[in-house]
Amino acid sequence: MTHPRFSFRPISVESIRTLFTNQTLFVAALIGALAALATIGFREGIFFVERVVFGPNDGLVSVATSLVWWQRLVSPAIGGVIAGLILAYARRQPDFHAGGDYMEAAALGTGDLGVKPSLLRAISATATIASGGAIGREGPMVQLAALAGSLIGRWADMPVPRRRLFVACGAAAGLATAYNAPIAGAIFVAEIVLRSLLIETLGPLLVAAFVSNIVVTEIFGYAPVYDMPVFALSSGGSSVVLATIGIFAGLVAPAYLFVLDRSREGFKHLRTPLWVKLGLGGLIVGAISILEPGVWGNGYSVVNSILQGNWLWQSLLAILAMKLLAVAATTGSGAVGGIFTPTLFVGAIIGALCGGLSHLLWPELILIPAAIAVGMGAFLSACTHAPLMSVLMLFEMTGNYGVVVPLMAACIVAYSISRSLHVSSIYPVIHTGTQQSAALTIARDLLHKDPPTVSIALSTRELDAQFVKWRWQHIYVTDEKNGFLGAVSLHDFSAAFKNVSDLDAPWPSDLLIKTYPHVTEQAPIWTLMEVFARHPGERLPVLNSNAMLIGYITKTDVVMMFRDVVATT
Repeated sequence: MTHPRFSFRPISVESIRTLFTNQTLFVAALIGALAALATIGFREGIFFVERVVFGPNDGLVSVATSLVWWQRLVSPAIGGVIAGLILAYARRQPDFHAGGDYMEAAALGTGDLGVKPSLLRAISATATIASGGAIGREGPMVQLAALAGSLIGRWADMPVPRRRLFVACGAAAGLATAYNAPIAGAIFVAEIVLRSLLIETLGPLLVAAFVSNIVVTEIFGYAPVYDMPVFALSSGGSSVVLATIGIFAGLVAPAYLFVLDRSREGFKHLRTPLWVKLGLGGLIVGAISILEPGVWGNGYSVVNSILQGNWLWQSLLAILAMKLLAVAATTGSGAVGGIFTPTLFVGAIIGALCGGLSHLLWPELILIPAAIAVGMGAFLSACTHAPLMSVLMLFEMTGNYGVVVPLMAACIVAYSISRSLHVSSIYPVIHTGTQQSAALTIARDLLHKDPPTVSIALSTRELDAQFVKWRWQHIYVTDEKNGFLGAVSLHDFSAAFKNVSDLDAPWPSDLLIKTYPHVTEQAPIWTLMEVFARHPGERLPVLNSNAMLIGYITKTDVVMMFRDVVATT
């Protein structure tokens, strides 16, 4: 009589891959939760420092407005000096460069981020941001969130591709918490960092981003950073006019990127210590803030004020010019922080200016908040060269499906114009050495440890229990010294099971597949691909030089090692 456990359809390779993916999604959810806690801790740390230095306040712009001129001048400079000293100390640490940036860790190397360098960078960023530096806080937030993913991969002793994916999951979660945009956070990492939309990559990114967003918004009650008014577009004509904002955004973006690049080059040529450069950058911000306090901070409060209307075009142009100089001074000096938020700031002003002009011509056709939203998305697309992410980002921020059509058109137009005028984007393309890194990979770099194994002497009942426990299509067979003998197939075992009369007797030895494919730990990646091309399974056993079983590799990990190469060819 057929054993009830094997009365169903045999487990296929695809179902095994699904189970493996589900385990990865569970880890991605854990990373999302930890990343949310890390970003919350960093955000509250900044608020705490602001309260200690300036007392209870409603934001850095309100703080700057309340200070006398000389206090506005020196505060960002002092913060820059402190940030520079901390960052200089961090750079002297032996593992600073090994820790790296989350973009590099997710795309290259071993997927490891150093704990001490990441924390010191975050502390340096806190000094810059809390003192009025014109930079976003999302950069350190994403770095700390990515660190959570890196630590999970290291703790679980995962292979390199999986560690990289976990770092990417943390980064997606960090961006999702920064802007209350989980889908855009996942697409940002996939489109800009990994340059891959494979489901094996995108699925975990989405899970991590959604979990982190739930933790931040539903459990801790954080509100969206931008207070988007509710609006509805009146006609198709509105969409056409709004789409033209992409033209202006595409033309302005290269100039914006040029200013930032020249600022970095200018500070790089200064023969002064790092703390002097950051102090000088802060001093420039302080000098500008004497005229316009609104240049302090990341610009959230100013953008929210612009979204509510009542800004004259002269005021918009003035704060645009001064904010651009402040951002260039802060980022160019080498301060740690995010450039994403200042980019949205510039886009909001472009949208407000274009919307104001269009409103004068067609007062019943154009709504200023809609123009601002489209301007933010279009300029972000032009600067990041990631139109899909930009569309999703602004759609999630507004929650308004009606804005999607003009937003898509504006983002594509802005991207096309900016790409033709300025080849590079605001984020560096991580591809140097990718092909070489993949080519040098060996089986040991992709190793998963502790595969399920059985011995020849195991009873049929015990082998049955192992298949039920692991749900693998093949279980590896080893001797008493862990020498690899072959594998036994679930399909073969399920067919023979109904003919076994004594379940306590050793399982039938003729089921052993002695020619089961395997690789050595030193096998290069092209050998792995050749073996997988002939082997329909998802996994391959890995042996050491003594033919001892030390683990296994997966087809998914091999594919992930080449995702950047495939995406850029």
